[in-house]
Amino acid sequence: MRRYGVVFAAAAVTAALTMTGASSASAATEVKSCTTSDGGALGAMIWNWKSRKEIAVQQTVVDKAADSAYVRVRLDITTGKGDRYDYPWHNNRDGKGKSKSFPGTATHKDGIVSARIQVEDVRGSSPLATCCSGKTYNPYY
Repeated sequence: MRRYGVVFAAAAVTAALTMTGASSASAATEVKSCTTSDGGALGAMIWNWKSRKEIAVQQTVVDKAADSAYVRVRLDITTGKGDRYDYPWHNNRDGKGKSKSFPGTATHKDGIVSARIQVEDVRGSSPLATCCSGKTYNPYY
């Protein structure tokens, strides 16, 4: 199981370098990740703050278990008014060992103070396990 984490972390850092144009030392701080408590899903995000109201973010999720479950990831923010807001889920139904990345930009009219990802291992419509990454805080605040 550790092999997936090492390979995934290296890929995320490489993606962070590409996205931010940063050196490898600073890119290492640009990855937030978590693994669900059942070990079935690993998720990570890399980001680039654009303004008080906008963040470019790439969410990646890996299915780590052959358990007939699928994995999913979504962005979870705290707005400038202090409210929590969840963006739609991105699913990976490709099976054990497969990863999917979802690049995009998130905006919110009230601003985005912090962002993190939520990752789930799901069977049917029922989550088996959930985790949240650490938060990244918007430097424009």
